[in-house]
Amino acid sequence: MSPRFTRRGVLGGAAALALASCGGGDPAPAGGGRAGSGAATLSSIVALEHAAVAAWATIGDRLTGDAAGSARAIRGRQAEHANELSKLVRAAGVAPPSARAASSYAPSFPRLTSAADALHFARDLQERLVRAYFEGLVVLHDAGQRRAIAEIGAAQAEDLAVVHSLAGDPAAPQAFVTGTS
Repeated sequence: MSPRFTRRGVLGGAAALALASCGGGDPAPAGGGRAGSGAATLSSIVALEHAAVAAWATIGDRLTGDAAGSARAIRGRQAEHANELSKLVRAAGVAPPSARAASSYAPSFPRLTSAADALHFARDLQERLVRAYFEGLVVLHDAGQRRAIAEIGAAQAEDLAVVHSLAGDPAAPQAFVTGTS
């Protein structure tokens, strides 16, 4: 049986690869921070947020009407998240990563030729962000950092629901809890 490739599958795979590499060229946190401070984890998420701000600008360029307005609002929230997390990184004794020029992120984004492509990329981006935040909960030990990460992760999940709705899908197309009872 040969593998079956679809345009949507290839685009989703490319987006996942691009998102996995977002922030990959950023330098390691300066000063190192103390072990267990959470600085490295938080810095990684800040770098991802900077990439997300650029991604949402690109996504918004392909959308119109209310969808474009939603993209601008989500982009603004991503910038707020980066600022909030940067404060936590500084509190951990490390300089947070700075945003790069938007043009430096663009080559890692998939080619978006339609609103449907943009919403597919937006879905992949938001899923990656949600995953990054909730993975951060596993490694962070400071209660304040964990609270901030959980709150922002929940906001990312809300934005993911908006993206699903904009694409005409159910806001939560899959159950968050799996298993049998």
